[in-house]
Amino acid sequence: MSSSWTYHDRDSVLRGTAGALFGALPLLYTMEMWWYGRTISDVFLLLLYVPTAVLVLLCLLFSGFRLGHSGHLALDVVITFGIGIAVSAVTLVVVGQITPGVVPLSAAMRMIGIEAIPCAIGAALAITQLRPRKPREKNVDRRMQALPQDYQKMLATVVGAVFFGFNIAPTDEPWKMMIEAEPYHFPLIVVFSLLASYLIVFLAEFAARQPGYHEGALGSPLAETFVSYLLSLAVAFGFLVGFGHITVETPIYYAVAATVMLSYVATIGGSAGRVLVE
Repeated sequence: MSSSWTYHDRDSVLRGTAGALFGALPLLYTMEMWWYGRTISDVFLLLLYVPTAVLVLLCLLFSGFRLGHSGHLALDVVITFGIGIAVSAVTLVVVGQITPGVVPLSAAMRMIGIEAIPCAIGAALAITQLRPRKPREKNVDRRMQALPQDYQKMLATVVGAVFFGFNIAPTDEPWKMMIEAEPYHFPLIVVFSLLASYLIVFLAEFAARQPGYHEGALGSPLAETFVSYLLSLAVAFGFLVGFGHITVETPIYYAVAATVMLSYVATIGGSAGRVLVE
């Protein structure tokens, strides 16, 4: 196994993980999907994997998982489903929808299985369609590039956070998830949000960095990740206030917990926004 093959394979897995988060995040925060996962029959769940496998296979045939290794296609399909299952399981555990000893193992496996379907499709699309882009043409008018890098990153974070957050904030899911979650889930959500942001922007390599990307106060990847998360928290809080979930009468614990819960969605959106302006 050559080192170049290993490096490309690693990048594909990281890109697939980010794609699973991009593509399936709204469904991971949807109570109908949790309920469906608890009640669906094992046979029907397995049947749903048949068309999903076909979609994943078609994506990998179009532009393979590992360049120059078409003979590994069957293994690549399995790896892609593995990414979907892992992202589904980790997210459902972190946000408190699956708690060992509380949710029966059979129900937990079905919940992970149903959520893994959109995760696997998102992973396949990201692996094959969202490879690193070529540097942009010099003649393209991109006025945002006239701003300092710090401003570009902050604006992109806010735009992406608002776009993703708007899909979830008006619903009751974040508040319901916050109430059902245990206190220890919220530090886990913060850590997982930061790790996901770092993965999407700095490890998955969706785009080539612009000259001067590491200039300014947010030039450090850690500084950019931390400040962008604070902006995502602010967007999440603003949504919760705007849609009436948080008022002056809301206890501080509930307000903070709900903000952290929704900030995970906003953080993924903010990361997507920063990738798009690179």
